[in-house]
Amino acid sequence: MKHNQMLKIFSCFILTISAFLPVYAQQAFTVEEAVQYGIKNHASIKYDAIKVKDADEQIRALKASGLPQVSGAVDYNYFLEVPQLVIPPEFDPTGMGGSVSFQLRNSLAMGINMGMLAFDGSYTVAIKAAKLYRDFIALQNEQTPINLRIAITQAYYSVLIAQRNKEQLNKNLLVLQDLRKETAAIQESGLIEKLDVDRIDLSISTLEATMKNLDRGLEVVKSLLKFQMQYPDNQDITLTDSFENLYELAVIADQQSVTQHNIKNRIEYSIIDKGIELANIDITRYRKGYLPSLTLIGSFQRTFQSDNFFKEGGFWLPTSVVGFSLNVPIFDGFAKEANIARAKLTLEKSRLDKSEFERAVGLEVKNARESYLNAIETVRDREKAIVLAEEIFRVAQIKYKEGIGSSFEVKQAESDLYGAQANLISAQYEVINSRFTLQKALGVYNK
Repeated sequence: MKHNQMLKIFSCFILTISAFLPVYAQQAFTVEEAVQYGIKNHASIKYDAIKVKDADEQIRALKASGLPQVSGAVDYNYFLEVPQLVIPPEFDPTGMGGSVSFQLRNSLAMGINMGMLAFDGSYTVAIKAAKLYRDFIALQNEQTPINLRIAITQAYYSVLIAQRNKEQLNKNLLVLQDLRKETAAIQESGLIEKLDVDRIDLSISTLEATMKNLDRGLEVVKSLLKFQMQYPDNQDITLTDSFENLYELAVIADQQSVTQHNIKNRIEYSIIDKGIELANIDITRYRKGYLPSLTLIGSFQRTFQSDNFFKEGGFWLPTSVVGFSLNVPIFDGFAKEANIARAKLTLEKSRLDKSEFERAVGLEVKNARESYLNAIETVRDREKAIVLAEEIFRVAQIKYKEGIGSSFEVKQAESDLYGAQANLISAQYEVINSRFTLQKALGVYNK
């Protein structure tokens, strides 16, 4: 009983401590999990969030320019020489003339000034344009996860094909090692020369060197995948989607996604449309600049004057004023006309961009579809080739063991088999990659 209690206490202690320790355990990811991890942690996503917040603040600042503006002011003046007014002799009862001052030495003025935009045709349009710009930024930000998906997926596939090549080389190495044992036994019986065994040793050595290079290459592509995911480079990573499963999924693609094409699935199309909308509202904004603008103003001020603030005396002078300011544009040197012309050119360019994008996407989808279908056909051809290469290699081994074939034939058959294997893996990878390229062109990313 005491033992069980101690075990429970120890287990709780271990769990508590482990909760505060950094996690360095290896993590496993499918393609989709790797993509989602990257989208969640990538710095570019955080930059995009900052850009949207900045656009929100621009809208708020623009709205503020049309709200009442209130400011307070305090002004103090000490006159070292009090200003005088000249009195002509004809206005002086004594007939002597002279000067007089209506200003005391100390002057303190305190007031509140207010202003408010009552009417400005371009103001409401500018607010609408700012909101459209915010939507434009948000749409552009939707492109970032798509770009991350493309980069992470392609890096993931690069790791898978490197692992698949390594698996095939391991199988080939086992076959060569078995062949080496059989050949060494035949050589010991005196039926063949030691040179034949040396040739196999050379093949094994070459294959082992190739595997070492592949291991280094595998670490490089893994590091690239971690970089694209923003995954810690000093932690290991496991890919749970296998090359074979992804190939099977790519081969049994649904025909609807291969044949149907809706350009509205492409986020770039929405971005171009939003750009056209912005160009249109820019034209409206500049045209509104020809309208007059009206501003309401008000000022309330109190001024205290005294020769000495520390002695009694002095007096307050009140000032209050309300009014409006009407600004009527008359001639601006054709600046507005030039801005409207530029906005129209921007609109025309955006419409051309849209037309060209439609044509480009149509071609991209067509090429991607053809590449995908061609890749499937290539795999079928190379599967036939590898069956033949395996049979030729098998027969060459049998003939060699029976003494009616040469080691050169075995070596040639072995080389042809390795080439056929590499070609098949490359073709299968092209199916996976071309399928993803087709998904990218169509704007869909379902498996």
